Order: sequence, then C-alpha cells, then structure tokens
Amino acid sequence: MMQLISNMKSNYRIKTGGVKKFQPKFELNFEVGPYLVSTAKNYQDLIQCFTLRNEIFNKEFRGLHNLKYDCDEFDETCDHITIYHTDSNKLVGTYRLNSTLYSDKFYTSQEFKISNLINLYNNTPILELGRACIDKDHRRGIVISLLWKGIAEYMNLSQSQSLFGCSSVKVTEVRDAALVYQYLFVNGHVDPYYAVRPQKNYEIKNFGLWFEYFQKNYSESLAQEASAKIPSLLKSYIKMGAKIIAEPALDEDFNCIDLLTLLHRDQLPQSTAKKFGVNKCS
Repeated sequence: MMQLISNMKSNYRIKTGGVKKFQPKFELNFEVGPYLVSTAKNYQDLIQCFTLRNEIFNKEFRGLHNLKYDCDEFDETCDHITIYHTDSNKLVGTYRLNSTLYSDKFYTSQEFKISNLINLYNNTPILELGRACIDKDHRRGIVISLLWKGIAEYMNLSQSQSLFGCSSVKVTEVRDAALVYQYLFVNGHVDPYYAVRPQKNYEIKNFGLWFEYFQKNYSESLAQEASAKIPSLLKSYIKMGAKIIAEPALDEDFNCIDLLTLLHRDQLPQSTAKKFGVNKCS
C-alpha cells in the first residue's frame, strides 16, 4: 500500500505543477574525460534524475522494485547537478542543491530542528545538499570528485558560504549509531555549537546510554569497526573540513541513520579549494 501511495504521489508531481515547468536557477556545464557535468536543464533531465535515484534509493537501498521514480515536493525548487557518461549517453550521478536564495523549506528540517542554523546566516546564501547518488558501475574517485567540482562551481555561482545536509550511514541499530558518532567525536569531526537536535520522531531510543558506554569503553578495534561503516561520500566531506553538528537521526524509510553535516567555504583547506575551484572569499 505504501509503495502504491508513493507511486501515485510521484506520478502526480511529475505530470503537474513545477516539475513539468522546471527551469534551473543557475547553469553550469563542463566536461572531464568521458564525463559531462551540468545542471538539469528541463523536465526531461529531471525524469532521468528521478529514475536514477529510484534505482539507488528505492531498489538498491530499500529493496522496493515496484516504484518508477524517486521525487518529492522539494525537487521543483532545487537545482540538480547531473553527470553523464558521454560514451554511453547515460546519467551516472546526480546531486540536489537547495539554496536559501530561493527557498525556506528544506528536506533536512524533516529530520532535524535546523532553525538555529538557518537563523545564524540571516541573508547570507547557504546550500542544502541532498539525494546524492552514483550509478553502481561508476562509483569511483573521479565521479565523486566531479560531483564536488560541480558543487564548488555552483557555490561560486550562487555565492553560497556554507553547505549543509544529511549524510547517510547504512546502520540502524542504536549500538552502531552510537559507535559511529563516538568515532567522529573522538576524531574532532563533531561540533555542538549550533545546538541542533533530531526531530522527536527521528530520535534514536537509548542513544545517549550507548554513546556514554562507548565514551568509557572505546578501543582501537571499535575505531576500526566504526571507520569501516562510514561511506566514502561522508569521508570526502570530512576530509574537506566538514563537521557533524547533531546527534544522528534514524531514517526508518531508508534503513539508515542520517548525520547533519555542515561545511564552511572559508574553512576549506587551501589545497581542496584550489583543486575544485572554490573562491574562498566572495
């Protein structure tokens, strides 16, 4: 029944309203080797994004094979980075960008209480990242790098000062969630300054007890176990200086925990800024 309802909602959004009339806020376009990086330009491009996201999020992650698209109410107000493999003319990667220049509604706010974070920036543009996915046959360093290069170019175009969004980790047990968070905390990747918490219905039961346990019983073997659970995309965020700014939220729909991740433009390492072409001062 839930799959049927999801299908009906997706089909309705695609056939009506803003998705049908979609136009990008900012446009970028460049090629590197066999890959073309651009922002989705029209309705047809969006359909390809929704189809790829369905393959990854619904079929691969959730085991749902009766859905056709992955789309929601945020897609029509966002821009979408796309990566095409030019030899096969196939979409192999996409990332959704939601700017405070054009929206005050964010996917992240469904899982986290982010009003403190948004209010800190006042009228300074920041970007919400989400729905990152890469075709399983193209999950290699170059494609992740190209996603980042596209994000960097978009930051320059939109004059965005920071990036935020949910980073997913494929664990659901409270023990594993607390262990991953302890690993990030011990290694200096957690910043509690922003006073952000998960929404009540996304809180992980007994998380505090398990986190306290690992604070007292942490070991090298546990650190290795935690590190192995962290996906490459989150590792790339951390390498660039991103911080986790809240306890994890439990996303039962996608069988994962989400970590609210924040990355400031002016805190990027100089080598990273140069590599991806980010103008650190704007």
